[in-house]
Amino acid sequence: MPAAEPAAALHYFNRMQHITPGVRRLQRPRLLASPFRNLSLVALALASFIWLGCATGAFKVGTSDEIRFGFFGEADPEINSWVPKVEQWQARARRDEPKTRPSLPQESSQHKADLSGELRRKMGAFQVDQRQALARKINDWAQDEARTHYRFDRDQRNPARDHWPTFAELLERNGDDCDGLDLIAYELLREFGFQPGEIYRAVVKRDSDGRNHMVTLWFEDRDDPWVLDATGAMSGIMRKFSQLPGWTPTVVFNAYERFGVTRLTLPVAGLRP
Repeated sequence: MPAAEPAAALHYFNRMQHITPGVRRLQRPRLLASPFRNLSLVALALASFIWLGCATGAFKVGTSDEIRFGFFGEADPEINSWVPKVEQWQARARRDEPKTRPSLPQESSQHKADLSGELRRKMGAFQVDQRQALARKINDWAQDEARTHYRFDRDQRNPARDHWPTFAELLERNGDDCDGLDLIAYELLREFGFQPGEIYRAVVKRDSDGRNHMVTLWFEDRDDPWVLDATGAMSGIMRKFSQLPGWTPTVVFNAYERFGVTRLTLPVAGLRP
């Protein structure tokens, strides 16, 4: 799919979904419990103990003023057990990736807007709004499709056997669990012209029970990315990471880069060091 301007891309999604422009559907948060509604209670019980997790359950929304994360640290395999798994996926993803992709601008219009006058600032602000609207539509569409194409992976409980598919494998199999379905949003963002340095996959851990999950992060802000969650276990709509307390990112990566994540504790307002 060629790169498209945000307005054209929005029109594309509106036509696909028969949505009146400007009218946003109210959506019920989609949890990973929904693909299992026709399975036995035994299967549901087993699903709650899977390894990568594709964590289920109600998500918590709020803000965390004291906790932030440094998303682009060193990915050290000595201290981060996810790194070898990420490296395996990266090798296969680079092999399967299409040889040609549309050339992407190296300097965003928003950056240029900071260097010019009022009209350029307005254009930059308009582009930011349109990109956010497009990303939300991509997230909503990915969640709709994930409900149809979710596939339970019995090997999730076994780290040595659990297979993270490439995008080509996801399409060939016509579905997967959270470690494959997050590629829907990830790849669509790339196809619609979001820059490679903005879009990453991430393994996140739920603090309450240690369950792991896979999501796509859009770094419009390098310190606080947007979370696009195809299966809806972390969030039913696109939100900033800081608005989703109770989750810790453990590794951030794409087909060519990988980063460790550090927890940053910010000073509490009113307290002096």
